[in-house]
Amino acid sequence: NVTGVQTCALPILMSNKEIHRYKLDDISDLGYTSYCRVDMPRGAKVINISYVSGDIYLHAIVKPKHEKKARWFAIYLEGHPMEDYEKKTCEYVGMTNTVPIYHIFEVHD
Repeated sequence: NVTGVQTCALPILMSNKEIHRYKLDDISDLGYTSYCRVDMPRGAKVINISYVSGDIYLHAIVKPKHEKKARWFAIYLEGHPMEDYEKKTCEYVGMTNTVPIYHIFEVHD
């Protein structure tokens, strides 16, 4: 020990959270809008959108042991009509950095 320097032992905290990737599959294609269901653990927080080899992915912070919940996402193609947007409660999630650009919204009940 160095004289006059105090040391403190901090507990090591292990997080039960992980970052997972979820592919958005076009399960309901309605023209320029696609609706996709993703089953992810309750409380998952979407943090990023990526576009890899023609597929769109959500990246989320999750607690993998939590019960899974179905969540719905709408994918809108930029510059085209946002079909059914006014009929739903949507929260913006993000967009792809591609051409064409896709905007992703979570659809709430």
